[in-house]
Amino acid sequence: MSDDYKVNKSKLSFKGESKTKKKKRKAENPADEEDTNANADGWVHVKSLSDLGGPIFLTFSSDPPTSLSVDDKSKVIMRPIESDSSSSSSSAPSLDQAEPTAVQQVFVVTMIPDSDRMTLKASNGRYLSSDKFGIVSADTEAIGMQEEWTAILKPEENGGIALQSHYGKFLSVDEVAAERPGSSLGFQIRADSEVIGFCELFQAKIQAKYRKKAKKTKEVQIATKDYELEQSRKFQTWNHGRVVVSERDIRELDKAKKQGRFSEALLDRREKVKSDRYCK
Repeated sequence: MSDDYKVNKSKLSFKGESKTKKKKRKAENPADEEDTNANADGWVHVKSLSDLGGPIFLTFSSDPPTSLSVDDKSKVIMRPIESDSSSSSSSAPSLDQAEPTAVQQVFVVTMIPDSDRMTLKASNGRYLSSDKFGIVSADTEAIGMQEEWTAILKPEENGGIALQSHYGKFLSVDEVAAERPGSSLGFQIRADSEVIGFCELFQAKIQAKYRKKAKKTKEVQIATKDYELEQSRKFQTWNHGRVVVSERDIRELDKAKKQGRFSEALLDRREKVKSDRYCK
């Protein structure tokens, strides 16, 4: 075919029309974007409390490595981490490379509104709970104070996390003697530890697609006294609109904020003056 009949596939332009250049959007943090794209379908370590929400995979540095799971009888157990069926290696993967191979190893995190607490829903549709004696189970269908947990992150550990129950005790894993001679060690899961040590420290992973990118927004700082007044007005339903606030020193709230138990301290103060409709 002659060159005179060739079709010009370029964009149609007119004389005198100004040419505009397309602006390329640059990532705010190229390292974070690269990490997210590389693991778009995988599991990544929890970096901040804002990551909590959705499926979570909790592992423990035992020998062999294990993960928090639930069996068919709704009993909370530590399940050995197995290699993926597609992997050529038969040995157990390291905690950094480990991913769940069964639905029983995955819990669903739901943050409780207006608090720093959360719930953990197991694969059986029941919630992880602990009573005042530290007995851990996953057989309750409703959410109460025993099903609430506070996550405490350990930045120095890779995805390190400790779970504190409503009673102020931490979820822990202890090795116990085997029930039958010759069998391997077992694990006992309780929530009666008062300090965070090796047995209380898990590694948490979430699916990369659920990680929330931090937005750069201007935070409005609210004075502690004003925030307590706002919370008391929100939860109080009596006394004809007059808000009752604790007369105790406001500096104890500032101290609690630094210790990471600000919400708990506010609740204690409302409980003392009996101004919270949820406190008995």
